This record gives sequence, structure tokens and C-alpha cells, in this order.
Amino acid sequence: MTPDHTDYLRCHEVLLNSPFFKDSNTEAIESLLHSMTLDHWKVKSFKSGLELSSTFHIIVNGRLKVFKSNPDSGREHTVFILTKGSVFDVLSLLDTKPHDVYWEALDVVEVLKIPMDHMRHWINQNPEVHKAIMHYLGERMSQLMDVSTDVTLHSTLVRLANLLLKNVNGATRQLELINDLPNEEIAGLIGTTRAVVSRHIQELKRSGAISVSRKQINVKNLELLLAVAEEKYSN
Repeated sequence: MTPDHTDYLRCHEVLLNSPFFKDSNTEAIESLLHSMTLDHWKVKSFKSGLELSSTFHIIVNGRLKVFKSNPDSGREHTVFILTKGSVFDVLSLLDTKPHDVYWEALDVVEVLKIPMDHMRHWINQNPEVHKAIMHYLGERMSQLMDVSTDVTLHSTLVRLANLLLKNVNGATRQLELINDLPNEEIAGLIGTTRAVVSRHIQELKRSGAISVSRKQINVKNLELLLAVAEEKYSN
């Protein structure tokens, strides 16, 4: 992408503000952007790990679901929801192997892409990014550990409350990223079914912790939601 591209400044800003590139200088980011192209994924478009193993991506706009699937049962588990400034697939970047994971666009998604070997070459030329890679991997490992312990130790109601709390903007106290997802998608994030999520959402509504309007969840009482998450709430 060259500076005369209509989306250059917008994409440049996304890279500058991405945590993955926080230690990279402007010159390094501009050289990276020069080797990238902008791609658009339609809502519900679906990609496999094998399809994307040869390219590295940065999300410019929209939300992307990263999930695992059991082909026999059809059950899915959502590992992460990625959004603006997120990168993928870091593991393929490191070990050069395709991974058994899938991506699905929850919105119209814009992604910057670059051949994986070009990305590796850029990292070798800009070793300061190694720190950001380690930080990214550490963060992801911590999130995966939280998910595995939550499924073992906590009820689905507590897991739902924790999920909502993790996606509340601390400044505005508004639910973001997952506020308009259908119950089936929320279920995939906490390892349960749509029916169970629907029941718990109604329970949280009756308690006054949340409200639901126009298929969007709004947090009404943060303290009450926190009490549910900490298992200090009783009907």
C-alpha cells in the first residue's frame, strides 16, 4: 500500500495504535505498510487455518471470531473475538505451521495482509517487536488459562457475568464488543448452549443487573453484576 492509496492514512493510524506495534517507530511501520494490501471479508465469511497459514493479518475494522470446531458434533468453542488493531495468526508466524482453528467475520471486516515470509523478514529487521510478540503471547495464554479454569470452577451464570464484566468499558461503563452478539455466539464464548445463555440473560434482567433492547445487552447495575461474578449474589 502506497501513501497515495485512499485508505493509507486510516490504515497507518491503526498500525500506530495497535499494541502489537507499540515499540515500532514510524519509519518501520511505513515500510511494513508498503508491503501490505487491504482485503475485505463479508459478514459470515469463513476461513480455515490452512487457508491463512501463508499470510499475516491486522484488523483495520470489524470483529472476527476465532474458534475451534468438532466436525462430528458440530459444536464450537470461541477462543477469542478480535477487533481493530488485533493481529493473527501469531503462532503460524512463529512455527510456520497451519493451525487447527477457524475465523469467521461477525461484521464486514477489513484486514491488512502481508505474506508470512515478508512479515518474518520485517521482524528480523526490527527486533524491537520481539518484546511485543512475547507480551501478546503472554496475554493470550493468560486468557486461555482463565477460560479453562472458569469452565471447571464456575457455574455458567458466573461465567456469563464475568464475560460481560470483561467487556465493559471502564470509562463509560458501557458493554462493548459483545453487546450485540446473538445468544448463540455468547454461548460459544463461555462453553455452553444458546438455551442456557438465554435463561441466564433473563435471570440477570430480572435481578436488574442488565437490560436488553433491540437485541443489545446494556449493563444497568455494575455492582450487582460484579456480585454475581464473585458468587455473592442470591435471589
